[in-house]
Amino acid sequence: MTQRYRIRWTKEGRTRYISARDLTSVWERGLRRADLPIAYSEGFTPHPKVSFPDALPVGYASTGEYAELTFVAPIVPDRDLARLSATLPTGMDITTYLAVPDGAPKLARMLKATLWELVWPPNDVAELTELLHRRSRELVASERAEVVRRRPDGDRIIDVRPALLTLAASTRPTEGGDVCTVLRAVLRNDGPTVRPTDLHAALSRDDIAEPLRYRRVAQGEAVDAGLREALSDAVVPLVPDVDAEAA
Repeated sequence: MTQRYRIRWTKEGRTRYISARDLTSVWERGLRRADLPIAYSEGFTPHPKVSFPDALPVGYASTGEYAELTFVAPIVPDRDLARLSATLPTGMDITTYLAVPDGAPKLARMLKATLWELVWPPNDVAELTELLHRRSRELVASERAEVVRRRPDGDRIIDVRPALLTLAASTRPTEGGDVCTVLRAVLRNDGPTVRPTDLHAALSRDDIAEPLRYRRVAQGEAVDAGLREALSDAVVPLVPDVDAEAA
């Protein structure tokens, strides 16, 4: 009897540079070291039954990656998934899991939207935050927001507005005691892919610097306050709760 678990995991630090192509090998090695009874596909080249709903662009950080694992024998999830997490590279950690009941909707259907976070260094914080407030209001009020996405095979015109559900600029203390500017945005996952770099291009008129970091915070369903995370049902706020995140 097989068991399925859906997990949320992180991709931080140096693991940001692991490509989607190499990700399967990383998880296969981790499962082998953890000695878990993962199921394998059939055919000439069997692979572990670990499915990822979508690929994170190389270089992006994430605390909101998801996967579904199928096991051929029962596991003790608290113990065994913690053991699996310990075998993964530093920066990749399993943070949440959920057993999958029979008849459950596909994982991809639970990930209707993504909460993205853009963080700038602690320079000109008040001016940048106010500018982002103003540009955010203008973007939400617009009907179209076309940007040029540069690609090796030719540039593309992307309309950011249909994917944008909500966004808000705020400030947050850094570990060094300074204050930085943070923009969080909820983007739809269905339809044409809009990346946070496209969002930055829509907000900037050559007067907003490139963010220090892009991070996928969580995925799930958009709500007024931010995003309802898919596995825990917890609401991840659009304006970061500094005290909660510090805890």
